[in-house]
Amino acid sequence: MRTPAARMPPDRSGTARPDGAHPDGALPDGAASDTAQLAAELAAERHVTLELQRAILPLHEGPFDLPGLRAVVRYLPASQDSQVGGDWYITAEMPGGHVLLAIGDVGGHGLAAAAGMARLRGALAGLAITGSPPERLVGWLNDLVHHVGPEHTASVVAGYFDPPTRVLTWAQAGHPPPVLVRGQRATALRPPSGILLGAARSGYEAAALELFPGDLILLYSDGLIERRHRSLDEGLAALTAAAAGITDPENMISAVLDTLGSTDTEDDTCLVALYVL
Repeated sequence: MRTPAARMPPDRSGTARPDGAHPDGALPDGAASDTAQLAAELAAERHVTLELQRAILPLHEGPFDLPGLRAVVRYLPASQDSQVGGDWYITAEMPGGHVLLAIGDVGGHGLAAAAGMARLRGALAGLAITGSPPERLVGWLNDLVHHVGPEHTASVVAGYFDPPTRVLTWAQAGHPPPVLVRGQRATALRPPSGILLGAARSGYEAAALELFPGDLILLYSDGLIERRHRSLDEGLAALTAAAAGITDPENMISAVLDTLGSTDTEDDTCLVALYVL
């Protein structure tokens, strides 16, 4: 009679079990060490990426003034389980007195996206000193992405606000359109033609809009309106409905975040609300 399998002495030969686990179900020392090292590396990368974003993006605690405008910026990182993305913005007075306004989003997450964000933001800030029109600025950014970061795509809205005339001139590359709040209505601006940066070698166009005192313009990244359970068009409709009739920039940002939801997203969200004085 064979000895019952349950009474066989334990295997002391040192041969690895098929599943690589110890008899008590714990991970082998080597696997546990590798897992801990990977977790530490991911945490370190997230920390570095966050610090890079903080160094590049000036985050204001409250409203701040630009020529002819009062601005409020809100930056919301993705949930703690997600890596940091590549959202960025610029609000800056130019030497000629006009105001450079821009918001963008580099595809992907982590250090690569943050590095792409830094590259595009720095390039746009430098190119805008030339006073070149928005469509040319966006075209140059497209050339930069093709030349330096062809593995990435990115979206952007970039333009100038002229304080004396209150005219906003802007171009875009595959980015959600700005929202104009005027009186009791909120509408998405019709975007001039322009595809994602890095997607093709095509030209870009510009659009112009005369603004009036009391108007509000909202720039935002797609993390505000994009969710798995709804389309971008549905998100944009919800955004305009939430923003209608609210021209105080702080109140408007709070209202749209309350409506659209700002927690547990898989993407960063950046909002820039601009009230015309």
